[in-house]
Amino acid sequence: MRRKERLQEILELLREEGFITVEDLSRKFYISLPTAYRDLRELERQKLVIRGDGGAMLVAAEKANLPLDFRKAINAEAKANIGRRAVELLTPGSVVFLDASTTAANMVDYMDPDMELTVLTNGLMTAVRLRAAGIRTYCVGGRLIENSVAVGGKLAGDMVDRFSVDMMFFSAYGVDERGVIIDPVETESALRRRILRKPAVSVFLCDHSKFGRNSVFRIASLDMVDYVISDAPLPGTYPAPRRDVILV
Repeated sequence: MRRKERLQEILELLREEGFITVEDLSRKFYISLPTAYRDLRELERQKLVIRGDGGAMLVAAEKANLPLDFRKAINAEAKANIGRRAVELLTPGSVVFLDASTTAANMVDYMDPDMELTVLTNGLMTAVRLRAAGIRTYCVGGRLIENSVAVGGKLAGDMVDRFSVDMMFFSAYGVDERGVIIDPVETESALRRRILRKPAVSVFLCDHSKFGRNSVFRIASLDMVDYVISDAPLPGTYPAPRRDVILV
């Protein structure tokens, strides 16, 4: 098979499966691992796929880079209910990290300024909403992520390290079939992983539409977070969080 034909078949396979590893490509097309890597690099050069974590996904499958207004409209009621329930875990005077997800941003509508929270976020719109709500807010500095209203990168991580975070609330693109939280955005994924290494209580916010998805970058297994808040029970094959699953 000529390379051009093989690249087209790889794209067709990605449209069917969403994500594929280099090892899978090697087996399916009877090619060496270096050849599989070169094929994915070529498709990445053509801006057709996103590579990472030993495989690739289609650029067209990049749901996390949809415009913010579109993402806000997806499962809006479930996200609002999850945000309302998440606020109930807060304790007065806490230092809290909210990621740039639309699900975490829903928490702002239910926060009480009298709780004297200090909130750190990498979401620019979330920071604006927090300030309007009268919440003491720190916006993480760093590189503005393409097609997003969030920042990430080393500078963002360095700033987060200056804070003693009590609680972390975050979402992501989804959870794969093994119960691993995944996302297509490298810089945001790295920031989430960095904060998860802190001794903070971690809360993963996840509506049912995120179950069973595939993406490029791994953040953490579900059993590495303290709580999961969702609008549906976790699939039976998923590991349980350290403390509890909270249903809304």
